[in-house]
Amino acid sequence: MAVQPPTTSKITVFTVGLTVAHVGLLEVLDQRERQRVDRAVAEADRARFLLGAALLRIVAGSMLDLPAEAVTVDRTCSHCGRWHGRPTLPGTALEMSVSHSGAVVTVAALPGGGRVGIDVERTGDRPTLEVVAWTIAEAKFKAGGGPGLTLHRLPPPAPRHVLTLATNQPAATVEVVEVATLLPSSTS
Repeated sequence: MAVQPPTTSKITVFTVGLTVAHVGLLEVLDQRERQRVDRAVAEADRARFLLGAALLRIVAGSMLDLPAEAVTVDRTCSHCGRWHGRPTLPGTALEMSVSHSGAVVTVAALPGGGRVGIDVERTGDRPTLEVVAWTIAEAKFKAGGGPGLTLHRLPPPAPRHVLTLATNQPAATVEVVEVATLLPSSTS
């Protein structure tokens, strides 16, 4: 029997700064996720993937009443079959999306089914409107694309960052929470 979160019309966006990433988070990842962390060349890229994968598991575990390491995450690409696609949680009606850029990692969670896509981008030297357009396109893509998506431009999670969410649930409320306290500390 599949584990199901309660049905809700609330999407929660969890944001966290990259500074809370630590090697202890590897304990909640599965073998493939740990291998992907190891393959990243740049330390910041390793930290972003580690933190995104751990946050997704911790949030999903909390919503499904499971330990984070017991959450099954499938990242099989629907186009090529390789393990780099949108994360799904087989056997559940919990939809999630992950994004990271610069010093920020975000995870969006939509219990009860539907589609959700989140994108965060650091503006850098690019014009803000260009970055906003990019996050809109990415959020729509992550939500499965097509007509009928509602966009939410959310408050920046950090200076010089843009955060956009897309969903096919037009009546859903969106709450953004900073979640450094949700993650286990490096001394656990």
